[in-house]
Amino acid sequence: MASVGGVKTEFLETESSKRQSRAARLALSRAFLAVAYAVAEMFFSTTGPTLLTGAVIGVFVAYSILLLFYHSHRSLQNFSLLILLLDLLFLLWLGFWRTNVYVALAAMSYVFLVLESITLHGAREVVLIATAVTLVFYAGRAQEARAQPLVLTVNSTVFLLVVGGLLAFLSTDQRYGVERRIHNIADLSVGASAEATVAAMQEALKHLAEWFRCSHALLVFWDQRWDYFSLCRYPPSGGTSRPAPAELEESREWSICRGTRLDFVAEQIPSAEGNQITPPSGFDLHPRLIRKFHITNAIGCGLYYEGKAVGRLLLVNRVSPVRPYLLRRLKRVSPAFTRLALLVLVIKSVEHAAYERERHRLAQDFHDGPLQSIISFQMRTHLIRKLLDKDPAAAAQELEQLQELARKQVTEMRSFVSSMRPVEIDTSSVTAAARRLVDDFQKESGVSVTFMSGGEPVSAPGKIGVDILQIIREALTNIQKHDQATHVLFSLEKGNNTLTISVNDNGKGFRFGGKYTLEELELLRLGPNSIKQRLRALGGDVLLESQPGHGASLRLKIPLY
Repeated sequence: MASVGGVKTEFLETESSKRQSRAARLALSRAFLAVAYAVAEMFFSTTGPTLLTGAVIGVFVAYSILLLFYHSHRSLQNFSLLILLLDLLFLLWLGFWRTNVYVALAAMSYVFLVLESITLHGAREVVLIATAVTLVFYAGRAQEARAQPLVLTVNSTVFLLVVGGLLAFLSTDQRYGVERRIHNIADLSVGASAEATVAAMQEALKHLAEWFRCSHALLVFWDQRWDYFSLCRYPPSGGTSRPAPAELEESREWSICRGTRLDFVAEQIPSAEGNQITPPSGFDLHPRLIRKFHITNAIGCGLYYEGKAVGRLLLVNRVSPVRPYLLRRLKRVSPAFTRLALLVLVIKSVEHAAYERERHRLAQDFHDGPLQSIISFQMRTHLIRKLLDKDPAAAAQELEQLQELARKQVTEMRSFVSSMRPVEIDTSSVTAAARRLVDDFQKESGVSVTFMSGGEPVSAPGKIGVDILQIIREALTNIQKHDQATHVLFSLEKGNNTLTISVNDNGKGFRFGGKYTLEELELLRLGPNSIKQRLRALGGDVLLESQPGHGASLRLKIPLY
């Protein structure tokens, strides 16, 4: 499994290689422009170069050659804005004021400046460059009578702004495209499963990490009721892009995420050494997280719902400089991640509620079944202990009855454990799966069963099929636990998009007598609750007929759509 540090190192090496490649191409273009200016001024100028112009061209050529050979030096990456400013000053001087050479060189200089701004910086720098060149051009036109005529013969200052604006649009359109993709991912995740929503989270985080050029993108959110923390990250913990379940973390380093300092931009984060536990000033970021993800810089944004923080976005280790406007950019996509986090929280809340209901059902079944047998067993042993001295014959008789009770208790425990196992179902044949349940019931209980089914095979969608088999198993389990039957007649019959299940036994029946529908059973609070709940969820109905002492009949109708 790849470590976080390894992922960060690999990412930084890749991004550094890309940046150096771009810087190399720009350095070569700059050197070409410098040499072109020098050649044009020396050999093609009608008046010849002045001393000042020659000095400026010489400095520019030397400066360009120096950057050509040392463009990959790490220290120069911290001065990219200064280099852009120097390029602007050199090319404005040479292209607009001092030289009398060709318009083509001035136009090439302008294009070079814009490309440099896009490649190493962003849209804001493009607009600033276009505006600066336009203002210089306009000032030159205003004093044309008192200064040398401008080389760049453009009839409208709007032209430069239009060109710069178009180039800026090309660089920013990608940004808006990423924003749209992230919001679309959140919109399409409504109604999806928890696994699919987490996969969508990771896809959105992937777009975010690539857009911001960060080594890691982290989404942390928490549930206020159950007090647990969930972390979704890109790249995943395994170092691959394969979607993985969200990692639940309850460690203390995430508990600080509930603070109010969730929105921040940190260009340089000091390393957290040793056992340091005090978070850095200005934002909530635990030192353990700084060590874990090898964080050197970070951008954080809180996720809020109804005025309360429900999570946070965290982008760490950006290759390019970290600037305040990046936080505004991150906040524009934060609502999409808020929706994704809330979707997962809702799904987990539903799952937790279902888990609690199942726990309650198991506790009730255990109390009504095995626990009662154990209590009876305990009372019988206490009685035998008293009879041993007074009436050994009666004690021996009680002991035989106790052994019979123990055998029944073992059978009941096996039935209880069997009912806890998940139902294995081939949805292509509910009939075959039901037959397996009946066979297992006969082996465990010793009760004979006559199985009947129509000629047409019965199939059902996965969830409906599982619920049908759960109902069948619970009906058989109730017969084994309470009915003392010796024979059961079981039948399946498929009608028009409806499955009819009949279970008849010759046991002692329910304590009540008569015929009852599902609505009547619920109103009177009679019959097995688990079967009633599943039937209600499936939109089915039941006709229960009980004859105390003479068995019971259960007729279920379940829609198959």
